[in-house]
Amino acid sequence: MSGSDDASFSWDLDGAEGVGEDRPDAPVRPVREDQADRTWRVPEVATAIRGALERAFPRPFWLAGEVSGLARSGRRTGGHMYFSLADDQNEDDRTRASLSVILWKGQAAKLFGPRGKLAGQQPEDGLVLRVLVKPDWYAPQGRLSFIIQDVDPEFTLGNLDRQRRELLAKLTAEGSHLVNKEVPLPAVPLRLGLITSVESAAYNDVMESLSGADIGFHVLCCDARMQGADTSRSVRAALATLAAKQPDAILLVRGGGSRLDLSWFDKEDIARAIVACPVPVLTGIGHEIDSSVADAVAHRSFKTPTAVAEALVERAREARRLTEEAFADILGETSRVLTEHRTELVETARRIGQASRGRVREEVSALAATSQHLRAATERGLAAAGETLAEHRSRLVRGRHVARLSVLAAALVHEAARLQRAAVARLDAAGAVLDRAADKARLLDPRGVLARGFAWLKRADGTMLKDASGATPGEPLVAELRDGELDLTAGSSRPRPK
Repeated sequence: MSGSDDASFSWDLDGAEGVGEDRPDAPVRPVREDQADRTWRVPEVATAIRGALERAFPRPFWLAGEVSGLARSGRRTGGHMYFSLADDQNEDDRTRASLSVILWKGQAAKLFGPRGKLAGQQPEDGLVLRVLVKPDWYAPQGRLSFIIQDVDPEFTLGNLDRQRRELLAKLTAEGSHLVNKEVPLPAVPLRLGLITSVESAAYNDVMESLSGADIGFHVLCCDARMQGADTSRSVRAALATLAAKQPDAILLVRGGGSRLDLSWFDKEDIARAIVACPVPVLTGIGHEIDSSVADAVAHRSFKTPTAVAEALVERAREARRLTEEAFADILGETSRVLTEHRTELVETARRIGQASRGRVREEVSALAATSQHLRAATERGLAAAGETLAEHRSRLVRGRHVARLSVLAAALVHEAARLQRAAVARLDAAGAVLDRAADKARLLDPRGVLARGFAWLKRADGTMLKDASGATPGEPLVAELRDGELDLTAGSSRPRPK
């Protein structure tokens, strides 16, 4: 800084000596009381002010302040710049001091052009600069301005780095840097919020990556400034708007830029908005080396907007791959279990059929034996009754015995009829049991499976072939069908596709 920090000045507008002359070496004297009633001409005052300024600030000096009210002449870039440098230690707009500053386009090209000290960067509202200036009094408009001759890049960048480090330390001490990281991110985030400058390169990169993946993402885009004094306000408003829509995740992205361009994402109000967001925030702010404060407090950060989109695409593809593998495993296991149970069912049906046929044969034999035994017993009973009747008839010698004999004969006939009915009923019951057993045997007979179009494969020794892998290529086989058998030869086995 120059020695002008303690400079103060006043002047003597004495019309008798030097008034109206531009004399930097003229002494400055206070206005005397006896001159209070004098009327001064505007040129006299303007000339005195110029002289006082040149004496107070004989050389250019360094001035630090916050840029505000930036305006450019002519084109958006490449013209003169007009703005104020305000007191960066006072945030009260009503009381903070400010000075008008001019940066001519030629000097702007030297300082901010491709080979300048701050190449690729531009002054923006809210940026604190340290510039070398000289005062300029423009009498026709009564305007005092300061012309920028040089800029101190280390002051601006160092000040931004210091503020960034202090804010990171503060957020870390509070634990705020972990809040959004603990918000759960869905396994497959498909409904996304996007905060960026619409139609920018970052917007196009993200949308092309998502739309070209054939995943089915649904993107809610919210336009926001990605640079300049309006960045904080527009980003905070976009976060609040998208959070109310409850997407799976919010993407905060912008393309690359200079350290000054990206420094807007080191602001505390943006960091606080991300911390308070109930939705996971994924950042891709274009830092290739350093990360911003927004990156530090986000759920996860990426170097570029494309990297954010590609990470979400890969996450969805991995989830789809795992799901398809799980379905394939389920299908394979289901097929294996069904095959095993089908084989077991056929074998069980065969065993049941064999057992049923044996049981039916046993029941038929038992029923035939019972019928024969019943018939023989009935015949023996009738024969014995006949013999008894004949014996009684031979003993009858009188008429009264004839009547008794008739009664006994009738009783004998009745008993014979009853026995015959009982024998018939027992035969009918046994026949019904035999019919049910035969029906059950037919239902369980594996040959019914053959009747429906299936076949059994047997080896030459009669054993069943259950698995394709159990057959030896060239081995003779027999296929039993519903109407006969076919002789086959085994070929190479192929596993069932899953």
